[in-house]
Amino acid sequence: MRSSDVRTLMVYAVTPLHVGSGRSGGVVDLPVQRDPFGYPVVYASSFKGALKSFCGEAYDLPLKDGRLDCEKAKVCCCLFGPERGDETGSGVVTVTDLIPLFVPVPSMDKGYVYVTSKYLLSRALDFLELGGDAELKNKLTELLNSVMNNSKGTVGVDVAGVNRPIYKVEVKLFKGLGVLADKLKEGVVVLDDEEGSEILERAYIRVTRNSIDLTTKTVKEKALWTEEYLPQGTILMGALIPSVPKDNKYCAEGSSNNVCDGACFEKKLGEFLSKVSEGKGDGVKTFFINLGGKETIGKGIIKVVVNGGVKR
Repeated sequence: MRSSDVRTLMVYAVTPLHVGSGRSGGVVDLPVQRDPFGYPVVYASSFKGALKSFCGEAYDLPLKDGRLDCEKAKVCCCLFGPERGDETGSGVVTVTDLIPLFVPVPSMDKGYVYVTSKYLLSRALDFLELGGDAELKNKLTELLNSVMNNSKGTVGVDVAGVNRPIYKVEVKLFKGLGVLADKLKEGVVVLDDEEGSEILERAYIRVTRNSIDLTTKTVKEKALWTEEYLPQGTILMGALIPSVPKDNKYCAEGSSNNVCDGACFEKKLGEFLSKVSEGKGDGVKTFFINLGGKETIGKGIIKVVVNGGVKR
C-alpha cells in the first residue's frame, strides 16, 4: 500500500444519524454505536454495507435471493467483496470506521459551535498516518499542538458554562460540506479528554417513539422506545484503503488471472466514483447515501466527500 493511494473521507450528516448498537438496558433503548471511551463511532462493517448497497442501487443491479448478483454487479463485488457463501476472495477496498471529528453543540453566546477533543484529533491523525489528505493532516497536527502547548485561541466561546478558546482550522475538504458546516469558519473548540465525551452527550438527539394499533388508533402495549441520533451537521472522518494484490474473480474482466493489483484498484474505484459522484474540482468527489436506516422518517442521509480523485 502506498500512502498516496489512500482516500480520505469526510462525512457530513445532512439529517440526524442513527447507526445503532442494538438494544440497550439503559434509558435509551436504541443507542448509537460507541467506542470503549464513550465516543460515538460508525463501525466499518455498517459503513461498508451501506456503500455496497449504494453501489448496487447506482448500477440498478438486480438482486439474487435478496443479495447482490455478483455476476451482474462485478464492480461492487470487486470493490466491497463477494456475497456470503461465494468463495472467491474478499474486496479490494479496506473501509475504516467513521470517527466523529467535529460535533455541533449548544453555545450560550454563539447558538452552536463545533467541538472536538484531544482524543478525537489523535485518532484522526492516526488514520492520516496511513496516507490521504496531507493538508488535513498538517492542519489537525497544528491544531493539536496548539492545544497541547496551551496556545490561546483567537476568541472565547461559551460551551457548557465555561468560556473556552476557539481555534481556526480551514482545509479544502471542509468547503461545501453543508450550510451548518460553514460554522467551521468561526473555528472549533477542543475539549480535554476527561470532559469530551460527557459534553458531547449534550448534543445527541433522543427521540421517544411508539407503535400505533391501526384498528383502535391507540398506542400498542409495551411499544414505546427511545432512539438516539447524532445531530445533523456532525462531521466524521474515515478512509478507503487499497487492499491489493487480491484474488477476486469479479475484478478480472474475463482474464484467466484473477489477481487485482494497484492499477486494477485505481480503475475499479475510479469507475465507481465516476458513476455515483459529482466533482468539486481539484479531484474531490462527493455523493449522498443513506446510512443506518430510518430513511422513511428522514434520518440517516449523509454527504460523503472523497479527496484526491482517482488516477486514470
